[in-house]
Amino acid sequence: MPEVTPERQAARLYEYAKGFMAVHLIDTGLRLGLFAHLREAREGLTPADLARALSLHEPYVRVWCETAYAWELLDATAGGGFRLAPHYDAILADAAHPRYLGALMAGLAEPLTADLRRYPEYFRTGGVYPFQAHGQAFSRCVSEISAGFHAALVQRILPAVPGIQSKLEAGARVLDVGCGAGDLLIKLAQAYPRVEGLGVDIDPHGIGLARWNIAEAGLGHRLQVEPVGADGIGHADEFDLAILFEVLHEMKPAVRPDALAGCYRALKPGGTLFILDETYPSRVDDLRKPEYAFAVQTAFSELVWGNTVPTREEQEALLAGAGYTGVQRFPIAAIFTAITAQKPRGGHHGESA
Repeated sequence: MPEVTPERQAARLYEYAKGFMAVHLIDTGLRLGLFAHLREAREGLTPADLARALSLHEPYVRVWCETAYAWELLDATAGGGFRLAPHYDAILADAAHPRYLGALMAGLAEPLTADLRRYPEYFRTGGVYPFQAHGQAFSRCVSEISAGFHAALVQRILPAVPGIQSKLEAGARVLDVGCGAGDLLIKLAQAYPRVEGLGVDIDPHGIGLARWNIAEAGLGHRLQVEPVGADGIGHADEFDLAILFEVLHEMKPAVRPDALAGCYRALKPGGTLFILDETYPSRVDDLRKPEYAFAVQTAFSELVWGNTVPTREEQEALLAGAGYTGVQRFPIAAIFTAITAQKPRGGHHGESA
């Protein structure tokens, strides 16, 4: 293990500062159309040409390009030009691509930064600023951030889980708990023409956006959304598949048992619960392990939303308490945990534990 020196510790902080600046450099490039314009110019552009095309101040564009090159977001071309480094045409310039992370960078630069500025106040008071209090623009931003993950879930992750693809192809009825703006349901319905679904959420802004998005997609005959309150989901023995995508950790710990029991009641006997979420480390010694890095980051970045990320032990206790069997779990991209569980074929809505 390398010796811990003042220089090494200072270098770590400089790297953190670089990451902060890189997020804002990327956000600037997204908002001004720099990445999008470079994507169209496969052979590259000089800063002067790029500035002229977008009516921008050339000296600023030059420094932006040179910094992006130094940080390996751009590559240099002959004649003093720059082009996107490999794969950034998809990652930063194609909002429809499953790997697109531009919305995440924009979210970090603006709404999340605004939340982080509130931390000193809430650390003193213990107050919370929940997700649903942020407003419609925030709900839309989160939907845009999640879109690539939703595409990956529909195209790669769900089909790889034994039994789920056959349910979808056969015309599964799907419950999306915490549906937000409805993007996941829409992608499922577009990929599987026989699927029907219901989305539920406590966020009224998300529900409003979901209704609009579903209507725009022409899927109102197959997809519906409804708000969920203190009474819970309110459906029994209706769904073949229930999905909680990045939702479990957003539920208050006190309501998680009822929420998972509600999903159990809503599933048909033999139905499947699919959870994709972070898993928090159970021991302090695990906090620095790479597989928990995103969970630790999420716990801090969503702290004043009132969110807490459950450990594996907490996840499994919740599932057992609700009556699920056949629990399986597997890592996704060294970031998330995917969990599947079954409602037993003999289990009906009045029989959950």
